[in-house]
Amino acid sequence: MMDNKDNRKILDKLEDSLGHFLIGELCKADPSRRSSPEMYKYKGLSINADDKQQASEKTVLVRIGVLEAEFKIDSCEKNSGCLSPEEERLVKMWLAKSENNHQLKTIFKKKTGTYKLDIIPFDLEHFYD
Repeated sequence: MMDNKDNRKILDKLEDSLGHFLIGELCKADPSRRSSPEMYKYKGLSINADDKQQASEKTVLVRIGVLEAEFKIDSCEKNSGCLSPEEERLVKMWLAKSENNHQLKTIFKKKTGTYKLDIIPFDLEHFYD
């Protein structure tokens, strides 16, 4: 089972991935914007997954600068909060990528302890009841 340190490593990689994705997408039309001060805010963005959520659909909180928004992991829709319309659209695109979505779901499964084996060896059934 993964501990909080392992989860933080995964979230750090996801934060880095999202930051690079946002910078890349926002600078497609004008690559010279990459070195502009406004792109610096994407290097310090944060992603938080609250393991104490009681809702049936799990969410992640994305904070960019002073703005933050909560997104549903399964549907990739914004649940609450506010980012710029362009940032919201790009975060949804990033969340919809299967690898990113899978890693976030894995963190939730590990954090909440709801991970269930799909196949249980017949001689070990009594351990999983």
